[in-house]
Amino acid sequence: MRLRRILADDLVALEPAGPRNVDLLIRWTLDPVAQGPYKRAPALSTEDLRLLFLGDLDRNYFVVRRASDAAAIGRFYWRAWRFRRPHDELVDWELNIFLADPRERGKGYGTAAQRLAASYLEARPETRSVFAFTLADNNAERRALLKAGFLDKGLMPNEGYPVVLPIEPCHLFVWPPRNGAA
Repeated sequence: MRLRRILADDLVALEPAGPRNVDLLIRWTLDPVAQGPYKRAPALSTEDLRLLFLGDLDRNYFVVRRASDAAAIGRFYWRAWRFRRPHDELVDWELNIFLADPRERGKGYGTAAQRLAASYLEARPETRSVFAFTLADNNAERRALLKAGFLDKGLMPNEGYPVVLPIEPCHLFVWPPRNGAA
């Protein structure tokens, strides 16, 4: 599912990746300062990243913009997983974010972006769940996910979310499902 319109609230806007902003996404992705202390720059070329941002069918990439002045402040994506294959078409959506400018971290933008995306995805009929995971020692991201409304489901691995994890311990966060049974 490719989103072609901007999602926005009073704090942030999620602008879909496209030809006008892909170079910014590439630059941030390759910049260790933009990645922050808990992410790693991937071993991909500029062209590989361009193809990923503009053509990956399972992920939607976005520029996070501050709503007050439309300044670009970060990168966000959601990724479609189908963990209960082969007969199930329901999607488990993974969220992933970083704010590229360290001075913009801790101001609620990440919380707002994740809440905005989770609310949007939860309303889609193909959605089973919305989740995120973060390194256990990334206290700021853990707080942001809790503030956004996610539930901390503890350490991974988790049999319901069989994703490839970093070596470091990670926590799983799940958006409360529509029926409230998390």
